[in-house]
Amino acid sequence: MSNFDKVLSKLKGLKQYRGLSDEQLKVLAKEKLEKDQILKNLTFCISDKEREYAAELLEQYLAESSIESIADKDTLKQLIDIEVLIERIKQFLNVEYQKANSAIPLKMTEELRASNELALELKEKLGLTNKDREQATWLETWEELKKKAKKYYEEHKGCNVVKCPYCQNMFMLLMRTENLDAQKCTMFKDTILYNKKLLDLYHEKRLTKEELAEILGVSIKYIDEIYDNLYLKELEQK
Repeated sequence: MSNFDKVLSKLKGLKQYRGLSDEQLKVLAKEKLEKDQILKNLTFCISDKEREYAAELLEQYLAESSIESIADKDTLKQLIDIEVLIERIKQFLNVEYQKANSAIPLKMTEELRASNELALELKEKLGLTNKDREQATWLETWEELKKKAKKYYEEHKGCNVVKCPYCQNMFMLLMRTENLDAQKCTMFKDTILYNKKLLDLYHEKRLTKEELAEILGVSIKYIDEIYDNLYLKELEQK
């Protein structure tokens, strides 16, 4: 079983995701794998506390900026590494300052200054600083929004369950239907997911069972059920 399948299987077993479709769960599994890959390849995390801090930074930065390319993800990994190192240096200096007759650890202070400068440079590359946001033109901002919207659509089309970029919790978007025109839906028979044209293709062996299951987003067992108990019975009645 691949890592993706393992993560997908784990998500399916979580209570908070029980109402999501297979496609929605696949999107979440892909996002989790990408996050885990970044956290796994960090250099400076040596404790559970630091790994937890790194995970918090990752969620924060992903919510603040569109990070899609491999280069941006590598830069983000470097930034989180430096942030973890900065936090470790701060804790060291805090302990030193509390000692009686403590001397200023100039080497560590200089290391902190250099690390802060590097972190700022990396943030600027990722568009995470206020300076970057102020200098961006409305056109650049609009193009970035369109890029993010297109990516989100490709991954979530047909999905009305979304994730809050601030709290990371899932919620549903509901649409009022009083002004919509009713049209016959060819993907259902009564309340059962069912499409006769697709089943005709399967019956004629122009589609495999696996292909039909993938198109409908269901299991192979489901295809067996609707084919044997609905489709074949309809053919017999003709």
